[in-house]
Amino acid sequence: MKDPPKYKRPVWPLLIKYCIPFLSIVFYIAPIHAEEIPPLPTPPRNIKGVFELDLSTQITTRTVVEETSPGVNFEGDAESTRLMARLATRPWHPVEFYLQAGTANLVIDQFNDYRGDYNFAYGGGASLTLYEYPGPKRFQVVTRADTLNFKTTDHVLTTVTVSEIPLIKEDVFVKETIHWTEYTLEGVGIWRSQYWEPYLGVRFSLLDSTDNLSGTLLSRKLSLKEDSNLGFVAGTNLYFDPRENFALNLEATLIDQLALKVGLKLWY
Repeated sequence: MKDPPKYKRPVWPLLIKYCIPFLSIVFYIAPIHAEEIPPLPTPPRNIKGVFELDLSTQITTRTVVEETSPGVNFEGDAESTRLMARLATRPWHPVEFYLQAGTANLVIDQFNDYRGDYNFAYGGGASLTLYEYPGPKRFQVVTRADTLNFKTTDHVLTTVTVSEIPLIKEDVFVKETIHWTEYTLEGVGIWRSQYWEPYLGVRFSLLDSTDNLSGTLLSRKLSLKEDSNLGFVAGTNLYFDPRENFALNLEATLIDQLALKVGLKLWY
């Protein structure tokens, strides 16, 4: 049984506060920096290498919904910090496949101050280039889909009903394990101006997760779902060498989840 929600300072205002300077970097500082770099002697390469390695850190928060009893839903703000490595390959130009692995934690204060430690996270996905206008200022339309899975565990204090008549309740510690499974589908437009490559698009995300409580007086398996599906994604790649084997990636997502990501991309 979940305790009544406790007051907690929401995280999303802080993320929005940090999104403002982030978007200024993406759409103002980065293009100015790109314009100051001398023009490329040749158009950007369509295929930069056989493999692409992405190293990134991401902070996310989203509202999740749990049905504690028929017709009764309980909401919480799920916060997660993720350190991920992604290895991608492009067997032919329009299609890219990738695997990702790393570590992630999970914090949901409304779920009895749940603190899930860092644990192994893994997933994969694919992207498909639907349209491409060639040239040094090319424009692309890309769709991509991926999945992310991880499991976190904590021991929380909760209240259980020992006896109905007379009504007796007791506070006990139970083991709480959340299996997080997240699916994402995005459609983005990517344009190019010298070393600056911003992108903007829409996303659809889906949670298919479970919350398992186990103890001597309580054992339950609850379904954990998303509160919102639709959102936006905005980001940029900023290249630092003429051969385009190294880039800085900045990305933010809004509405379905609030997230900031910073990463490095390497091509081989």
